[in-house]
Amino acid sequence: MTTATMHPQTHEAEDVLGLLRRQAALFARLEQFASRQRALVRADDAGPLLSLLADRQKLSTELTGIAAQLAPVRARWSAFREELGDSQRTEADGLLRDCSLRLRRVIEGDEADARVLSVKKHATASELRAAHATGEALSAYRAPSRRAEETLRLDEST
Repeated sequence: MTTATMHPQTHEAEDVLGLLRRQAALFARLEQFASRQRALVRADDAGPLLSLLADRQKLSTELTGIAAQLAPVRARWSAFREELGDSQRTEADGLLRDCSLRLRRVIEGDEADARVLSVKKHATASELRAAHATGEALSAYRAPSRRAEETLRLDEST
């Protein structure tokens, strides 16, 4: 049977499977980016991390677009799924499982990264407070006291 002679449900099924395949591929890339992100967070490599986050944002935007395209089918997923042939149903179920698993791993990794960044943020804040206190102490030692200045003036005038 050629594509031109397929009936509408078959076209819709192939369109939906195409979107699910694309979504699965994007989640695979997102998972790779998340793995790279973990390495950059731990290495404290801010420049490449910011660039990677921009790339992740682009992927997220693309995933949002696919989700919007799939929304009408998801609203009637059970009925749609029953209309699929066995191989299409198996493929769709596998793609959805794959996306769900990858998304869960990305979220878990992002949560771990957030904890690492929080610890680093608190450590940096503590270091800055300590440096500020040290700077104030050094300034206090460097600045002559008023009593010393008055004594010097008295000595000079006599």
